[in-house]
Amino acid sequence: MYTLNKPEFTLKAVLTSCIDAIEDADLVARLNAVKSKIEANEPLYDREATNGRLDLVPRNTSVGSVTKEEMVALYSDYLSATRGAARAVYDAIRNSAPNKLCPLCSIGSVAHIDHHLPKTKYPDLSILPLNLVPACNFCNDKKKARYPKTAGEQTFHPYYDAHLLTQRWISAKIDRGPPLVLIFSVTPPHFWPTTDQQRVARHFTVCGLGTSYGTNANANLVPLKRRLKKLYEVGGASAVQAHLEEERDCHYDKPNSWQYVSFQALATDSWFVNGGFNEIADSHI
Repeated sequence: MYTLNKPEFTLKAVLTSCIDAIEDADLVARLNAVKSKIEANEPLYDREATNGRLDLVPRNTSVGSVTKEEMVALYSDYLSATRGAARAVYDAIRNSAPNKLCPLCSIGSVAHIDHHLPKTKYPDLSILPLNLVPACNFCNDKKKARYPKTAGEQTFHPYYDAHLLTQRWISAKIDRGPPLVLIFSVTPPHFWPTTDQQRVARHFTVCGLGTSYGTNANANLVPLKRRLKKLYEVGGASAVQAHLEEERDCHYDKPNSWQYVSFQALATDSWFVNGGFNEIADSHI
């Protein structure tokens, strides 16, 4: 995970672009009649997200005479559509992720925009830039239409939750198998507020980080075994441990990345550094 700057686009500007492109005069009139209500979502969302209480944002099935389907269509027809009037906003948000790396997992490549609060449950937030987050296929698919019913059910929000990344809260341990694999779990600092502990656990589950972390870390074990065998022949366990610590420290700025967490687990396991790495199964591919 990592943080992103809030989008520079205002809801008012995006909504205006959408309305200006609509040919249905009746829909335009109805949207203009509730424009102020729709725009009021921006300061409300910003306040609750800043306070860590997006669970308090009300769910609305319609806005005045504008239906849920019509609100959602503003996104699909005018913002995400290839030739949509507000497509530039979609592209800018999707491209805001450095190196196209998903901010929800730091593993997958950004392929979509995820509605942090799902548009199926919050149609009036369909085109709110603050609610639109670049995401990879895996995270977007895993999150689906989940939404927080309590403060502790909120998942990590890249625009607001830098405080959730200040400490390491993901750990790994070696399962000797066979086959030998790394298993990831959530271990938030005991001194964190209960709500924050619940939130990171929720994010870990909702975005399937145990699966994605395990897939990447365990795929790295076979080439790592080859390297460690050579180091062990020259310098023994100390050389193996030093290499694992060096690899870990390359990712010091992302203590919850699969790289940092996995190398930390391997470097601190005395059985592994003293030859346990030989139990890593060789690939037959």
